Amino acid sequence: MTKPIVSSLLHCRVGATVLALLASTTAFADSYPKVAAGWGPELGGGFMASRWAEDWSGIDNSHTEPPLKDIPIGNKASLTLSAEARIRYVTARNARLQPSNDFAQGQLRGILGADLQITPNLRVYGELGTGQVDDDRGTATANFQNSLSLQQLFIDVRRHSGQFLIGMMAGRQEFADGPRQLISLSDGPNLHRTWNGVRIYAHSPRYRFGAFDLRATRLGRDGFDEAVASSERLRGINTSFIVASNDAQSAYLDTFWIHSETPTLRLGGMAAPDNRDTFGLRFWGRRGKLRFDWTVARQAGHSINDRPIDAWGFFAVQSLSLSESRWKTRLTSHIDISTGGGAYTAGEIRDFNPLYASSSYLGESQLLGLTNLFLFAPGISITPSPKTALSIEVGYARRLDEADAAYGAGMRPYAGTERVAGRHIGNLARLNAAWTPTPSVTVNLNLEYLEPDEPNRWMDPLDHGVRHYCPDLPYTVAQLERTGFLPASRREVVLSKRPTCPGRWSASSRPCSRMSSCITEGRSHDST
Repeated sequence: MTKPIVSSLLHCRVGATVLALLASTTAFADSYPKVAAGWGPELGGGFMASRWAEDWSGIDNSHTEPPLKDIPIGNKASLTLSAEARIRYVTARNARLQPSNDFAQGQLRGILGADLQITPNLRVYGELGTGQVDDDRGTATANFQNSLSLQQLFIDVRRHSGQFLIGMMAGRQEFADGPRQLISLSDGPNLHRTWNGVRIYAHSPRYRFGAFDLRATRLGRDGFDEAVASSERLRGINTSFIVASNDAQSAYLDTFWIHSETPTLRLGGMAAPDNRDTFGLRFWGRRGKLRFDWTVARQAGHSINDRPIDAWGFFAVQSLSLSESRWKTRLTSHIDISTGGGAYTAGEIRDFNPLYASSSYLGESQLLGLTNLFLFAPGISITPSPKTALSIEVGYARRLDEADAAYGAGMRPYAGTERVAGRHIGNLARLNAAWTPTPSVTVNLNLEYLEPDEPNRWMDPLDHGVRHYCPDLPYTVAQLERTGFLPASRREVVLSKRPTCPGRWSASSRPCSRMSSCITEGRSHDST
């Protein structure tokens, strides 16, 4: 009898909050820096990875801004339209270090979004998405092959009072407020990951506060057949404080608590619920020529057979500018440490769960994951022109717990490695080249190569290279030909034949001695 009463009280409080926020008539202005506001990655030129986070209000008529932005439709109302098109092609050999696990995959992403600003304090955002692959559509997962999905539909109610901004978002929405080693949009698949629930935020000039209670979206493969996965939950609190802000430096200190509930986590050959609390600090910013982003996180809770969890991770990303002229050379490095152990033994579980980490952090081919890992990766980056950039890094990877497996992304173990002596996993080389011909078009080329340690000792001594080729090109074939960015062979533009191979792993398969990856990525915003 108490649940309806509690539910009624909750709805009353939410309704009262909405009315209070709507009472203000002051136009929206966020006093906290946008780069640290928790809205997700910035893409440059006013674009954001989450399109709802873009602000095109007050644009002029100089025709320098993208079309269909901030269209007046009434006294106070306006409409902003957005679109994204991505064509990606992937080929691979010996994927996930399995002999003869070769595949080719073509992917298409199409997104249409509409941001209706009803009043300065109330807006509604909606987004439709489709994902397509060229073959084996019956076995491709729903975030790759999807006829039509309601990706996002939420209301955003906010009030600006003096220097403070208070707001609430309710409905289906993207969420990426946290370190990218833990929270991301999942930009690799055709469709982003979305959540259902409520998010509140409060911003001031020196600090911000956020809280959220979200449940995952379970995509279907047909039109508008997605559902709310109530058993997969994400809730928590995050804060951010400005430590320093001037011409010479800017620094932020973020704190976060994330409670995650995963209904079926596979670990140590078993599948069971995994409930974790992740507490952490993130200190990031710049000081002179140095840029830094350091995160420490500890995890507690219960997982397989209700065993206790005691895991932690430390992630340090930094770069140092050697020159701000000509090629703008920067030395880069990142150190990643995440505990392992307990998956194949008794007692507490020490395997760190990277939750919903960015697939691009350790590489789109996801050769390594942030579980039972020590990785040191120095590198260098250059900017030959304002529209091009190039970076190279070489990583040295080890296991922290020799009795636990080596892991790929998503806590996916390389089968049998838990029974092999030695901590050195191998060396990972990555090269990334980016070209931005216009603010709304980007193309990236990413090469990755993993050389396991002593392949004749703990991996199958087969000399099979692995190639993973993935151009994300935003136009049709004819348009690509006009840009001169087609692959050398026209056949390479044909979509692939095995779209589900990245999700396959056989415990009986022996790993290969070498794995290399090549990914080319590009996208177009508002190309329509």
